[in-house]
Amino acid sequence: MQTLLITGAAGIVGTALRPYLRQKYSLRLLDRQPINDLQDGETALVGDLTDPAFVEEAVKGSHAVLHLACAHGTGIAFVTTVEPNYHATLYLLEAAQRHGVKRFIFTSSHHVLGQYRTDAAATFDDMPAAADSYYALSKVFGEAACAAWTLRYKLPTFVIRIGNADATVSDARRLRLWTSARDLAQLVRIGLEHPDVRHEIVYGVSECPNALFCNARARDLGYAPQDNAAEHLAANFLPYEAMDPAHSGRDHVGGSYAGAALTSLLGSR
Repeated sequence: MQTLLITGAAGIVGTALRPYLRQKYSLRLLDRQPINDLQDGETALVGDLTDPAFVEEAVKGSHAVLHLACAHGTGIAFVTTVEPNYHATLYLLEAAQRHGVKRFIFTSSHHVLGQYRTDAAATFDDMPAAADSYYALSKVFGEAACAAWTLRYKLPTFVIRIGNADATVSDARRLRLWTSARDLAQLVRIGLEHPDVRHEIVYGVSECPNALFCNARARDLGYAPQDNAAEHLAANFLPYEAMDPAHSGRDHVGGSYAGAALTSLLGSR
């Protein structure tokens, strides 16, 4: 069974994906904190991706890498993202190239387009990046780094711009870009297995009413979502009219991220 290294495996997304992925892959689960609920076919590594020597050992012997780990948040300062989001991504790509990794899957975010107003276009798949935060800016960098490694080293890379991956849909904005763990796992498997993957950017979204992303490339590669966001509403779901127009970010792709202040670089020193 091929070994899949998953970074950030103790997080919400990693935890949700594990049951779907361990059916077919031997999972090497990497995180800064211990994972105590290991199942058959899973092993755990505890360490920090900002340590290149640790990254080297973690990647060695892996068939593929699923890179979930990152520092994120609406008010995160740029300097806080440099090591975990920029340096760590490059450490992983460099190690993947050196050790003959066959596929590299990078989980990006809808926040790379978060600054757009939702009434600016029907769908946003082909819009230029408009990052809504320093977190999102680091995802734009990660996407570009993946493209560079594909073109320079022939490492197949698969970028998934994840929408909202909560267990249920909490409001009208998220309703337009929600994904189930089952559908996200299907995209991961396409990235790992499809013979035509070189460098691709797809969207981690299920079927969504009035969807912000049509996800045509994913569908071309065989993606067929099994879940519909409208069937997974939270008990306290907020319709558009009930969302605070000033603070909820209901009119931007990135929600509240689009209105949060960016910490000044001068102030972060």
